[in-house]
Amino acid sequence: MHMKTIKLIAITGFIVLSTLMLQGTALAESGSITIIKPTNGETLKSGSNNVLEYNVKLSPTGNHLHIYIDDQSPIIVRKVTMCPCSMDLPTLSPGKHTIAVKEATVNHALTGLESSVSFTVK
Repeated sequence: MHMKTIKLIAITGFIVLSTLMLQGTALAESGSITIIKPTNGETLKSGSNNVLEYNVKLSPTGNHLHIYIDDQSPIIVRKVTMCPCSMDLPTLSPGKHTIAVKEATVNHALTGLESSVSFTVK
């Protein structure tokens, strides 16, 4: 091989490795939200003590959570450092429902990090 070819291969390898390392750093710094209960498609008993359980790792811009039950105003949750976290759900009417857990900044702007689940109450 020519010396120019070897240098080109070395430079290309360095660029690829650097890109992968940066992507890994970005993934490590990004947050996550996982709803544990209820599960998607689950049927809950009406009038029961139903609970929302979730895990959260806030992203660098995240400050707290907004939890939406159907299209109601959000429930603001600030204590998210000791997850898995849980909260009692209000009494829900029979039918289909959706819960969305969304990350928000200190100014309540949504960051785009979110998780949702749909379920039925009978």
